[in-house]
Amino acid sequence: MIHRRTFILLAALAAGALFAFGQAPQGTMAFTVSMPQPNSHTLHVTFRGDGLIGELQDFKMPVWSPGYYGVGDYSRNVSNFRVTDGVGRALPWEKVGKNTWRVAAGNAPSVVLNYDVYGATSFAANTYLGSDRAYLSPSGVFVHVAGMTQHPVTVAIQLPPVWKQIATGLEPVSGQVNTFAATDFDVLYDCPILIGNQEYLRFDVKGVPHYVAMENVAGAADRPKMLEDLKKMVTAATQLIGDIPYKHYTFLMMGRGNGGIEHLNSASIQFDGNSLSTPSGYLRWLSYVCHEYFHNFNVKRIRPIALGPFNYDMENLTNMLWVSEGLSVYYEDLVLVRAGLMTREQYLDKMQSAMASFENAPGHHYQSATESSWNTWNTGSGVGGDRNTTISYYNNGAMLGAMLDLKIRDGSKNRKSLDDVMRGLYKKYYLEKKRGFTDDEFRQECESAAGGDLSEALSYASTTTDVNYAKYFAYAGLKLEATAQDAAGAYFGVNTHSREAPPNATPAGGGPGRGGRGGAPEMMLVIESVSAGSPAESAGLKAGDQILEVEGVKATPKAISDLLTPSQPGGGRGGRGQAAQEPVQPSIAVKKPGENIKLRISRNGAAQEVDVELGKAVTRSYRLQLADNPSTLQTAILKDWLRSAQ
Repeated sequence: MIHRRTFILLAALAAGALFAFGQAPQGTMAFTVSMPQPNSHTLHVTFRGDGLIGELQDFKMPVWSPGYYGVGDYSRNVSNFRVTDGVGRALPWEKVGKNTWRVAAGNAPSVVLNYDVYGATSFAANTYLGSDRAYLSPSGVFVHVAGMTQHPVTVAIQLPPVWKQIATGLEPVSGQVNTFAATDFDVLYDCPILIGNQEYLRFDVKGVPHYVAMENVAGAADRPKMLEDLKKMVTAATQLIGDIPYKHYTFLMMGRGNGGIEHLNSASIQFDGNSLSTPSGYLRWLSYVCHEYFHNFNVKRIRPIALGPFNYDMENLTNMLWVSEGLSVYYEDLVLVRAGLMTREQYLDKMQSAMASFENAPGHHYQSATESSWNTWNTGSGVGGDRNTTISYYNNGAMLGAMLDLKIRDGSKNRKSLDDVMRGLYKKYYLEKKRGFTDDEFRQECESAAGGDLSEALSYASTTTDVNYAKYFAYAGLKLEATAQDAAGAYFGVNTHSREAPPNATPAGGGPGRGGRGGAPEMMLVIESVSAGSPAESAGLKAGDQILEVEGVKATPKAISDLLTPSQPGGGRGGRGQAAQEPVQPSIAVKKPGENIKLRISRNGAAQEVDVELGKAVTRSYRLQLADNPSTLQTAILKDWLRSAQ
């Protein structure tokens, strides 16, 4: 007897071979979504697959949503799952994984699924249904046949009588009311659907329509100005890349809440509509919207190779979210400057604040941008982490983008910039190779633009080494002034990184360097650099020393930070898919300046004890201003870097 898994494997292989040889997929796949009682927070989904071939069929629901780097386990919201053939006869099925339903289809020409989806959380990565609106996050609504994500699919929406509006990036099906089509499930999962009575506005850029579905914005808000400013923003961004890669684009503007997620030709954005009533609040909103819009280039098309095609069953890990997210933060304001919507002074003020926020967060001593990217799935899109031991690749990546851009401009004598890198990546990897880039390929593109080595600038992404901001801003004829004030806690003066211990190494607690069979590898806390004039330098600590113990306990970033710094809220970037955070309890036993911290370290394989007398902690602030006598090149770089269309 052939095991049922064999049938699934053969079916998946057959489907894969069909698509690989460029043949048209067989049969049709169609969903119908109804929501007869919105107050119940429950919508009903019907799937009909005609022409499926196989004794068994596995239906899977993604465990995460594109654009939000956190496992959502959406299948937990599914209930009342049942299956019939095309004439209504029940088909046997069983749950064989937390996101997989196996149906004994018996080669039935049609398979019909019916199930309910519960959605009561209003968040850009979650499905929500209530009396005010419906928001369908497709990963949590639509299942796919295992191995057949490349199949075309349609979605029909049955609207409650009180609602009139559907907004989505999906293509409408001609002649079928409220029915939309996707070329494959990757497109479907990347096109959320907003339903309700939202305002529906439009502007065009070079003949391409851009729609704005908007709710809960104060009536006094200037709609014509909003549309005109969004048009300027889109124009500046598309001129920067040199292309408009979509047939239409939709902004899903949902009032109330926080969180924004980018998609191929749309963006889901939650915000407080009342914030638009002040000039500063309006400008923050524009930056926020610009960030999500620029992602249609940087992430959806210019992307690390790990970010597509996706594996919807597990995390898709990459070191490069500091590029995908961080450079989008960098460009969100740069694009507004280019569009004439933000002044040079406003831009530099935000950069000053970003530097201060990063430098005053203790986590930058312990986690690099690449580590933050790789570990983001533990916190969900880089938010919610412990600010004392982690960083946000959003803010850090934005500063790294500025450093990289200015270095490229200086190295190329202002003939090239990071803009050229982005255009090059777009053309070479998205348009020509039709794939993402590797870490090395990103570096090659940057160094080609700079005309030389960028080891120092790029090293700031993969290390916790202190950034020499003054050096890089000087390329644009800007002088950086830093001031310091006493702060709570104490100053140590080391930057560390965690790395896997080699086999047979002896960690702090003794015993083998790796766990038993199947155990997690032992991690080492290693000093990456020691700040000049710091207590750590005075105590003789050096780069390369491994910290084994701190005050008698195993050395970890948290063990050190808890002794040095009062606990603070998480370091995630607000408004970028940020969920509510747990309250933070006050730290205990924080050391004071003048007190000692006892360390046990390993240097060149030999253990030794070190006492470090701690210094005063400080809070830093930064100010950028024009240098007194900038060179011709510096003047040209500043002008071209922060040029405005107006």
